[in-house]
Amino acid sequence: MNYTALRATAKKLIGSNGARCRLRNPAGESVYNPTTNEYEQNYESHEGYCLVSAYDDHLVNDTVIKAGDRKVTAVLPAEPNPGLSRLDVFDKAGNLKENYLVVNSAPVSPNADTVILYKLQCRK
Repeated sequence: MNYTALRATAKKLIGSNGARCRLRNPAGESVYNPTTNEYEQNYESHEGYCLVSAYDDHLVNDTVIKAGDRKVTAVLPAEPNPGLSRLDVFDKAGNLKENYLVVNSAPVSPNADTVILYKLQCRK
């Protein structure tokens, strides 16, 4: 099986039916900003495509899956860091539509070598 071709197909299908998204993974240590008197995280950005949907009501238990969580299927060039990564989702015009925290991430990798896509649980 050619998993690289399967990944390209997933990217094409999700790209044409979903939305453009940007994964922001933490990069390095937080930096203190004296103007805001807060520590700010630097991020490394990766562009990809994603499909965003809601969880079925019977799965929402307010423990693992909370009300408002989103189920995201994404083709990304880098692996998200659960609890640390941010996912920006854009509309067709290229404007920022939603911003999420990646709560859980599961790569879909049938041969344990090529990641075809990621299944994400995201939260506002």
